[in-house]
Amino acid sequence: MIEGILAVVLNVMTIAVIAFCIANVSVSLIISLLAQKFLAMQVQPRKLVLWLLVTTPWLASVCVALLFLNGYLSSSVLETEIEYVHWHHMTVFKWLSWHGITLMIGVTFSSYIIVKKMIQLNKHQHDLKSLTALSIHFDVKVQEIEMPEVIAFTTGFSKKMCFISSGMIQELTHDELTVVIKHEKEHAKNSDPLKKWVFSIFADFFIPSLANRLKLHMTLAMEQLADDGVIDDELTSPFIASTLIKVARLNASYSPIKSNDLVANFGADVLEQRIYFLLGQLDLKPVNKGITGVLMLLILCMSLSSIDAIHHLIETVFNH
Repeated sequence: MIEGILAVVLNVMTIAVIAFCIANVSVSLIISLLAQKFLAMQVQPRKLVLWLLVTTPWLASVCVALLFLNGYLSSSVLETEIEYVHWHHMTVFKWLSWHGITLMIGVTFSSYIIVKKMIQLNKHQHDLKSLTALSIHFDVKVQEIEMPEVIAFTTGFSKKMCFISSGMIQELTHDELTVVIKHEKEHAKNSDPLKKWVFSIFADFFIPSLANRLKLHMTLAMEQLADDGVIDDELTSPFIASTLIKVARLNASYSPIKSNDLVANFGADVLEQRIYFLLGQLDLKPVNKGITGVLMLLILCMSLSSIDAIHHLIETVFNH
């Protein structure tokens, strides 16, 4: 049994785990109900909303934990919250109790996600070194790799690099190749590989089906912004759309390229929405900041107000 300030810290960490789960479930319901609405949002605000959704469970858990800690340490500040900022025996913590088991599960799962992503990063960096050694210079920050598949992608964090296959160079015209290269350089300018990987870490704390949906929405937003960055007087939206379709048709002759959280690639990802976006057939609207703020506040309030009820509910079954 642990007592004193360390017990308080461990109990607060357990509270944070429970608040995280409540917020995670709440955000999951919002995503399930409103997923199609994301497609009608303007691209840049949509990216911000997606970031807000995946980070909300973390923000909620930190806020709730701090409120409970404040409620325990001070009886003169925020006195109105003490009625529900309540945790039995805050100065006592037992690992062989539901408090301890809850905390161990939370730490174990978080460690699993972080270790998995770091292994993925390490493997990717090793593969990238091998790929760079086998590639040749094609353009500024663009390397050519010898392979028949029609692919192009951008990767790297601090030192970003674009890669394009010899198969794509042979199959595309000069203007089409310019579209592809400019598109990949937009990914590099926006640091999309880094952002995509960090986003995937937060997304992986949701159930797999929702995590994949979130990643797909973020991929679409990144691709649409990169496509939009290519448009100029010579490279028009219809021409860029036709290049996308051509690349997708050429890719159909090969095995599909496995999706990777560490790269942003020019291919058939979310092709239909990208085409509609380029041709101006999507009626995209700004995000309602008021509704978004209210939803986030409701999630925070739900996470905070549910702690005491969950505590009592669990203790009807388990002792601590």
